[in-house]
Amino acid sequence: MRTPTWDEFREFLRHDYWEEDRATGHDFFEKTLLDGEILRTHASRSGSKTMSPGRFKAILSDQLRLSQAEFWEVLRTKSPARRPSPAPEPAPRSLPLWLAQSLEREVGLTREQIADLDEDEARGLRIQARSRGRE
Repeated sequence: MRTPTWDEFREFLRHDYWEEDRATGHDFFEKTLLDGEILRTHASRSGSKTMSPGRFKAILSDQLRLSQAEFWEVLRTKSPARRPSPAPEPAPRSLPLWLAQSLEREVGLTREQIADLDEDEARGLRIQARSRGRE
């Protein structure tokens, strides 16, 4: 993973229209997003030193709320990042493994049929199958 120097990081902040908040041993910056959320970050005065990959990854996700590609795109184009950044695709909902296995064994459903069920439907089918077994 390529990491920026602190000078490149400051250049990113300038192109992305961050405002300097205060300066102590580091310089602190804020950016207010259109939805009112306030992002905060700080920059070392280490100039040409590069930050560690772990620090860069944490800054991207926790403070800048951008991907690595979006960060470098701001530097390349010298224009602000588009926000909100597209959200990652949510993971498909799935049933707990124990419930899916129970539906296969006790109810005789196929994996395709199980995949179409939400958890409430699956639990209901399991209860029905168990109550029929007791009759």
